[in-house]
Amino acid sequence: MAKTEIRAVPFVSVNGIAFGTLREEVWQILGKPGDSFHKGDEDIETDIYGCFHVYYDSSYRFEMLEVVYVDAADIYYDGVKVPETYDGVLKFFKSRFDDIVEDGAGFISLAGSVGVYKETTDQEEYDTILFARKDYYAGVI
Repeated sequence: MAKTEIRAVPFVSVNGIAFGTLREEVWQILGKPGDSFHKGDEDIETDIYGCFHVYYDSSYRFEMLEVVYVDAADIYYDGVKVPETYDGVLKFFKSRFDDIVEDGAGFISLAGSVGVYKETTDQEEYDTILFARKDYYAGVI
């Protein structure tokens, strides 16, 4: 089965969808989602598409895409294929950003508006990767 291609252009877009795009316009590009859900206690719906989720701000403008099944995707960041192992992806983003903050579950970068999560500390692969609008993590780090 062919993998889904995910192409992130830092702070600009993911798969050609510009950050800030209204939900209805995202639907015109991707089609209506298979389903949606509310993350935690938030009132804003998150759309589910195959191997990724699309998140919106309170005005339903696109602010983040999270690849939740990385093994089903070929992922590119600024035109470069992202490594498939956790150590590889960590090295990849550390070579680009000097503010990587790791915890037992992965890492985030405020400068890159990128986050990576893995279920357990002893696994080689990571489970999710997200690409967000500029300053998405402001106040978190």
